[in-house]
Amino acid sequence: MTLQDGDLQNRIRFERKTMARDPLGGQDKPVWAEVVSVWAKATNNLAATTEAVAAGADRYREQVRFDIRPRQVDPQWRIVFRGCVFDIKSIAPSNDRSEMAIIAVAGLTNG
Repeated sequence: MTLQDGDLQNRIRFERKTMARDPLGGQDKPVWAEVVSVWAKATNNLAATTEAVAAGADRYREQVRFDIRPRQVDPQWRIVFRGCVFDIKSIAPSNDRSEMAIIAVAGLTNG
């Protein structure tokens, strides 16, 4: 199935960890810097969330599938979507290479 322009309704931001120089001469600190912002189709995997809530979990991990146009994406990057940080778990191009699916999970790390 080909990704249509009308499907791309969510703006996501890819970020990578870089080292920022301390202006006062202290140790360099890791910070997240924007790589690129793209349009994506976001599909929430509600089954995993529903199971966690039904089991009485206080915290759960939200899993989302992002479908985007093909581009270079490093699995070490993260995605920021609607103010929430998602760790990239898998990246898979379609068979015809016209799109790519990224599975990402929120709540694994604090940045």
